Amino acid sequence: MYVWRNAEGVLVFSDSPKPNVKSDTIDVSKTPNIIQSVDASIISGDTTKEDLLDVVSIDIVKPLDQDTIRDNTGSLYINGLIKPSFKRGMSVVLKFDDKKVAGPQKSAVFILRDVDRGEHRVQLEVWNDSGKVIAVSKPITVYLHRASVN
Repeated sequence: MYVWRNAEGVLVFSDSPKPNVKSDTIDVSKTPNIIQSVDASIISGDTTKEDLLDVVSIDIVKPLDQDTIRDNTGSLYINGLIKPSFKRGMSVVLKFDDKKVAGPQKSAVFILRDVDRGEHRVQLEVWNDSGKVIAVSKPITVYLHRASVN
C-alpha cells in the first residue's frame, strides 16, 4: 500500500504509487483486518433482558486516570463510553468525590463548573429504568490546577 499527501495536505492511500510524487509504503500483510463478531444470541433474541444487562460496561475515556487539568474557571469535562451501546431505559450518574453530583441523565457526558482545585475522584454508574445500578466504571483520580492569588 502507498501513502502520500495531496496538494491540500490530505493523506491519500492507494495500491499503486503516484508518478513523480514521493510516497511511503505500508506493509499491510503484517496486520490482518479482523473484526470482532457479535454474539448471535443477542441478534436472534435468545437472551433475556437480564443477560443483556450483565454485559453492559462503562469506562471513563476523558479525562484519563491521573490527568492534571489546568483550568482557572474550574471547569471539568467528563466523557464516558458505554459498551455494547446505550439502550433504552438506561441512564448515567456521575459520582464526584464519592458523592452523586449529576444525573441520572441519558448521556455519558458531564460538565462540572467551579470545581475546587486539588485531587478529585470521578466514577460513572449506569442505571436501568428501575434505578438499579447495572454497571460501574473504574474510579479515576484527576488533579485540577487553578491559579491562586497569593
